[in-house]
Amino acid sequence: MINLNSFLLIEQNNIGEKMNNEEYDELIKSVIKKESVLKNILIAFISGGIIGLIAQIFTNAYMGLLNIDVSESYLLVSITFIVIGSILTGFGFFDKLLSICKCGLIVPTTGFANTMTSSAMDTRSEGFVKGIGASIFKLTGSIILYGTLFGIIFGFIRSIL
Repeated sequence: MINLNSFLLIEQNNIGEKMNNEEYDELIKSVIKKESVLKNILIAFISGGIIGLIAQIFTNAYMGLLNIDVSESYLLVSITFIVIGSILTGFGFFDKLLSICKCGLIVPTTGFANTMTSSAMDTRSEGFVKGIGASIFKLTGSIILYGTLFGIIFGFIRSIL
């Protein structure tokens, strides 16, 4: 939230004056509250653990209900998290949860789904081909590229050892 003093400082500087670095730093400090790193780490650890617990519950449920082995169940859990992350992003709940859960929510597959869905939502007005089709992997392309590349590299190293 921008407080009144920050707004007035912005208005004064938009008239023609430029802010120097010190004024800009002061403005940012007055607008953005400093968060506790230790608190964020603890929240991310707990929320990530809860997501891991939910994933394990889904894994056991898929193995029991569908009578499949663990590797197929892991695939279904990943797909489930992608769908849940996309739905939460589409309805606008993902960012609210992210502000509470911190990196505990963004690191798993749900973060990947959020990135893809938000890119698609931002460009949907440009059409399916030029908008969604051209932009859906704009942010997630690097995740796919480097995930695949390092998977191959570490797989090769593991096969040697």
